Amino acid sequence: MSEATSPSAAFKWRSILLFALGFAAAIVFIVTEKEENFWLNLISKLIPVLAMALWLALLPGKGRYQRAVIAGLLLSALGDLLLSWSDETFLPGLIAFLLGHVVYIFAFTRDGRGLYLGRALAAYAYGALAYGYLYTAGDLGEMTAPILAYVIVICTMLWRAACRVGALGIDERSAWVGLAGAAFFTFSDTLLALGMFAGQRPLGPHAVIITYWIAQLGITLSAYWQMDGRPSGWPVNSLG
Repeated sequence: MSEATSPSAAFKWRSILLFALGFAAAIVFIVTEKEENFWLNLISKLIPVLAMALWLALLPGKGRYQRAVIAGLLLSALGDLLLSWSDETFLPGLIAFLLGHVVYIFAFTRDGRGLYLGRALAAYAYGALAYGYLYTAGDLGEMTAPILAYVIVICTMLWRAACRVGALGIDERSAWVGLAGAAFFTFSDTLLALGMFAGQRPLGPHAVIITYWIAQLGITLSAYWQMDGRPSGWPVNSLG
């Protein structure tokens, strides 16, 4: 088999094309205004996460972890669509993201089953502080209970991602980049909640989406580095 047609070469070119597509879409989203270019803004917002899902879906040797991450990415894309569509679809969008986190919890728990109560305490303490601030300084209104449920779920997702670090049988890179992804996701949602319910944007208008894409990329890479069953000639130790 020639180098140009080897699994490694095909994987490399597909990775480059999907990365370029996702990066270009991210730039388009950032520079377009939703009010003036609704459809362009909406589609470009969805493409980066959909490109990550497609990248994983095209890989051979996928197991439950990889399939769960793909499902989480697709649920997140659905959540993005619903959150952006109108104010009336905000709650369904929140539910889609919550289900995405449940799927990520399943993925992280599959190969990292230790309790690590100290890590749980840290994750839930952060959630309690963030929710407490939103409850006192913000205006949650009828979203008080749904936001509380969401905070509990995303903190559980963060805790379970942390439990993969140092666990036997888990690739160290997969564990750390998965934890980074979960942490960025939690931070991104914190920024989103501050903007929506407390009128605060401490890091600017694009911080939410940028940290969100970084989060999804981290979780996607965690699935890649935890893959088994690649065919002969497939890259194992790097993305090249």
